[in-house]
Amino acid sequence: MGSAVYLVLHPEAKQFFPLIVGVSLTFGVMLIIPIGGADMPTVISLLNGYAGLSAAAMGFVLQNKLLIIAGALDGSSGLILSVIMSKAMNRSFTNVLFGAFGQVQAAAAGGAEAKPVHSATAEEAAAILSAANKVVIVPGYGMAVAQAQHKVRELYDILTKKGVEVRFAIHPVAGRMPGHMNVLLAEADIPYDRLIEMDEINGDFPQTDVALVIGANDVTNPAARTDHSSPIYGMPILDVDKAHTVMVIKRSMSPGFAGIDNPLYYLDNTLMLFGDAKQFVGAIVRELSGGH
Repeated sequence: MGSAVYLVLHPEAKQFFPLIVGVSLTFGVMLIIPIGGADMPTVISLLNGYAGLSAAAMGFVLQNKLLIIAGALDGSSGLILSVIMSKAMNRSFTNVLFGAFGQVQAAAAGGAEAKPVHSATAEEAAAILSAANKVVIVPGYGMAVAQAQHKVRELYDILTKKGVEVRFAIHPVAGRMPGHMNVLLAEADIPYDRLIEMDEINGDFPQTDVALVIGANDVTNPAARTDHSSPIYGMPILDVDKAHTVMVIKRSMSPGFAGIDNPLYYLDNTLMLFGDAKQFVGAIVRELSGGH
């Protein structure tokens, strides 16, 4: 700020401009580093807010009213959304910004212990889904990376034709930005009334035959309810562990974005389906359709 003020007063001191840029970049990196991975949707909203405020400031400099108004709307909406996202995770905004430093690394180091898991093939998964009455699909970032939403639509269609009630559990911070899963599922023409928000569907998991988790990690981690030392403790999660059977499609046992282990994977009622989400869901669909 001192360099900026000096440069305004002495425009000929151009050597201060690279200094301002360098300090700003350093400050930006240092601001983001302490924030835990599970809080990244909040950070994205915050950075969008910063960009809007920067645009508004530029509007004042250029005396451009349109830029001022657009920047102010973008900046205020980004900051408001950041606060809303923090509340959705049962966290204070200051805790999101400054509360996770040093915790994620320690949690990740403590989660390296090898534990037995139960795995299943696409054929076994198809048989379990076919015998179910109520199925809840939990989409996550892994589905987005694999671009599996259209295969998920095929799975929804074939299960529905078999008389299975299929719904989708949407966590407010699933993915990398607010509404990420809603957009992807809408792109695949999933009926909107099948997308159920976390607060509404959590009470139904004990009566759910199968919870199919596709690439969602931190938003299904029961440590958020029980482990006081966890960096995501207190964050509302989808209670998939309460379903009769949980099936998790995941490439490997590596931790999610928050860098912490997920006890869900080691429960007796959990089956791990290892592989690419798009390919594995496609294999399940082929099994359900008789191998065609």
